[in-house]
Amino acid sequence: MSKVVRPTFSPFTEGLTPADDLELVDLHLRNYLEDARHQFASNPCLTLLFERVGEFVLQGGKRLRPRLCLASHRIISGRNEAPPKPVWLTAASLEVFHAFMLVHDDIIDRSLTRRDRPSLPEQFRLESDAPNSTGAIKRAADLSLLSGDLLCALAVRLVARSGLEDATLGRVTRLLADMLVETGLGEVLDVVSEERPLSQMEEEPLVETYLRKTARYTVSGPLVLGATIAGASAKVCQALDRFGDLLGFGFQIQNDLDSLDEDIRQGDHVDLDGGKRTFVLWRAYRMSSPARRLEISEALQDAPSLDRRRKLIELIEESGAIRFCRAHLTRLQREAVSVLKDSPLTLSQRRAYIQLVEHFRLKPRTLPSRESSTANEVLPLHLSPSELTSQTNHIS
Repeated sequence: MSKVVRPTFSPFTEGLTPADDLELVDLHLRNYLEDARHQFASNPCLTLLFERVGEFVLQGGKRLRPRLCLASHRIISGRNEAPPKPVWLTAASLEVFHAFMLVHDDIIDRSLTRRDRPSLPEQFRLESDAPNSTGAIKRAADLSLLSGDLLCALAVRLVARSGLEDATLGRVTRLLADMLVETGLGEVLDVVSEERPLSQMEEEPLVETYLRKTARYTVSGPLVLGATIAGASAKVCQALDRFGDLLGFGFQIQNDLDSLDEDIRQGDHVDLDGGKRTFVLWRAYRMSSPARRLEISEALQDAPSLDRRRKLIELIEESGAIRFCRAHLTRLQREAVSVLKDSPLTLSQRRAYIQLVEHFRLKPRTLPSRESSTANEVLPLHLSPSELTSQTNHIS
């Protein structure tokens, strides 16, 4: 392995999530996926499939889940040096699980792009001799579905062959199985809610969907996984589970807000075109007048178009839902910090986990004048490092 040059880190991330964690996670993923491809190299069809699957995993992404797992392991173990190889491989498996879920998401949402490139279903379709034919479209969907299944199996095999001690491997396997069940159920709840009128939706089921679909495998799962491998107690894992749920819920709300900032004239807009029952859309409906509620409902009944995108964004912004969600994100962060106060973690461990809140810093968004008394006002979107430090100093 070539020598990795470490960059300079900010005080909030140094030692917890070094920048080269991403590079090393990718190295382990690349080696593992390449070995799998070579295993079936005698069959050109399967070789091509493994190439497409490997490219999908490795091209793009921030490796958030593996990095949170590694950070959690460092915090509980008390060692900032590179974790043992079994920890790296188990953390890397989270990215393979993530890829499996993304492929299936793109099939469900009929997404044409993923990370500024053709989605896997679209890539398979475009590679056909007659890409617009019914057969090519079906074949692309079939191959994508099977590719997602293959990625799930590859992730399980990566954990099984990671080299973890048997007792730890048993705990990790149970944790990952529970995480996958939760995520699958969240996907089901998300799909069945798509046609539900906003007037019939309540906050609790929507929060449950977000927690199951995103929070558990994006934040809670990785944090608890890393802590479990490091030998954390059940009570510590319970506290991290709640801590991660709160941050994970906020993570998904932030994703919903980010999608509203994208250029509506280009690319996929799954939330807007699919009428996704997002938290921000639900809040917009609840915060609107009866007349505006009717406009939202009517817009959702229209066929997807650029005009419909503009109308929905206009109604969401006018309602004040964006401001509400921004404030709610800060409340979630503060509640996540407070969860650690009664946990059995040491003071230094609590401080370290609070530092990870910085991974959920929210991006500034300039609001339209109708939602702000001052034009171009930028809301305080997250807890600053000084605020986090202040809260940390009160945890003892």
